[in-house]
Amino acid sequence: MDAKFHRVKTKETDDDEYGPREVYRIWKNVLLIGFAFMIHFTAFWGTSNLQSSVNADDALGTFTLAAIYASLILSNVFLPTIVIRWFGCKWTIALSFITYMPFIIAQFYPKFYTMIPAGLAVGFGGGPLWCAKCTYLTVISEAYGQITGTSSDIAVTRFFGVFFMFYQFSQVWGNLISSAGK
Repeated sequence: MDAKFHRVKTKETDDDEYGPREVYRIWKNVLLIGFAFMIHFTAFWGTSNLQSSVNADDALGTFTLAAIYASLILSNVFLPTIVIRWFGCKWTIALSFITYMPFIIAQFYPKFYTMIPAGLAVGFGGGPLWCAKCTYLTVISEAYGQITGTSSDIAVTRFFGVFFMFYQFSQVWGNLISSAGK
């Protein structure tokens, strides 16, 4: 994958140990990804939670949500492997975040011709986004396990736990924003 790690001192080699620096870097990346998802999905959940009520005219909000989740289904099946192979995990995450931006912008001018394409973009970006995040956390958990001597299963569980703590806060903040807008 695209995660790069320095060599770690082992019993077989006398190389310098880079372990503490790598452990710090890995935890920094886990926290950064969690925080980025929290900020990103706060905006997304804040707008999507209100779609069926704010954009109720001609069921625009409902059709937009249907477009998001229909394209997300297709995206999860067909896109992640291709996109991650082309761009790597980190770039896939960054580029997939961009696919959510038209949805947020379209809220300022909610029409079928702005909301439906924006919803489709969210769905088609969502599959690669989530798969790249999972792949990245799994890869760095294996490196973390090698550096610290812990099981990579334990590391991946910790990393996903920390990540989802941040991610669930996005629902909290998104709902607070949504309730303030009523």
